[in-house]
Amino acid sequence: MKNNHFALGLVLGCASGYLASKYLTSDSGQKVLENIKTIRGDFNNGGVGLNTNNDLIDSFNEKTDALKDHMAETVDKIKDDEDDSNIVFDEDDIKE
Repeated sequence: MKNNHFALGLVLGCASGYLASKYLTSDSGQKVLENIKTIRGDFNNGGVGLNTNNDLIDSFNEKTDALKDHMAETVDKIKDDEDDSNIVFDEDDIKE
């Protein structure tokens, strides 16, 4: 009985392996493999796809440039909003 289960498992395993290899070597199987590679690339690269290093660096630089511009605008607004009065403290004032 155990030998029959083993032989059946061996036959089914070989048949499924053969069918999988035939499917993956076909055109539709290749498209599936490309989709899997793209999904893995998106996951590994943080959602930017299968880009080259230069593309990743350019994307990073664009994002940081936009952040720098935003921060510079914010600082300019704060400077404009503040009083331009110069308040000077003496050491006696600070100690109290």
